Amino acid sequence: MSTKIFPNSRDIVSQCRAITKPGLYMILPQNNRVESVFPNMKNVTVQILTTNSLGAHFNQYELYFEPGGTVNNLKSDIFEYFIFVLEGKIKVKVKKINRDEELNVGGYAYLPVGLDYTLLNSSNKKSRVLYIKKAYKALDSLSPKIIFNDEKNITAKACDTYVEQHLIPYEEDISYDMAMNLLNFEPGICFGFVESHIMEHGLYMLKGSGIYWLNGDYHEIQTNDYVYMAPYCPQFFYSIGLIKGRYLLYKDVNRDYNEGL
Repeated sequence: MSTKIFPNSRDIVSQCRAITKPGLYMILPQNNRVESVFPNMKNVTVQILTTNSLGAHFNQYELYFEPGGTVNNLKSDIFEYFIFVLEGKIKVKVKKINRDEELNVGGYAYLPVGLDYTLLNSSNKKSRVLYIKKAYKALDSLSPKIIFNDEKNITAKACDTYVEQHLIPYEEDISYDMAMNLLNFEPGICFGFVESHIMEHGLYMLKGSGIYWLNGDYHEIQTNDYVYMAPYCPQFFYSIGLIKGRYLLYKDVNRDYNEGL
């Protein structure tokens, strides 16, 4: 279970940074989230970051595992999954191919459709995990491969004014229809231009802080904040503070946009 921080002042509302602008963006700081429990999870609480109720085409959660906590029955011919360990460690069991992998902080897994997965906190400490579920868009007979890795193994490459790590090799392999990128900023670095594009984003601020300009509005973004950006929302980021900023970013890739035609 997460820890809530209550302000000393009774003027709680004016200190709230959460904001939702349907069809444009949402900012959801950690202190404004509420917790849920899902039937396939034991000793795990869920903070729901975004779902299709907001208009997103993916679901993103933050999972809090107690020692021994499990997520069962991640089996589907429709959904793909991505997990990233924020705290503690998580074991991923893949039943169909009899494979177990343990992920530490910074470890991650891409789990394609067609297999049966279980997530387990086998340690005696709590763990915290980012979790994405998305309907996979098949392309011919291509099948994306399962991935177990650690972000420390991924080379950071220059992109615009910052450096970026691609946790999923979507540029080399078009079978993948999602990207999970780590963007790393030196203090004072900003985008080289205002972006506006069809891809939607789910952003989790891992470290540092910055100013996000979203559709004409300025917002301070801090560690553990979550930001959803809808398609074509104009966006610009400026890293502030004395330490490097970094965030984990979801986007859809490698598919044409034929829905509704």
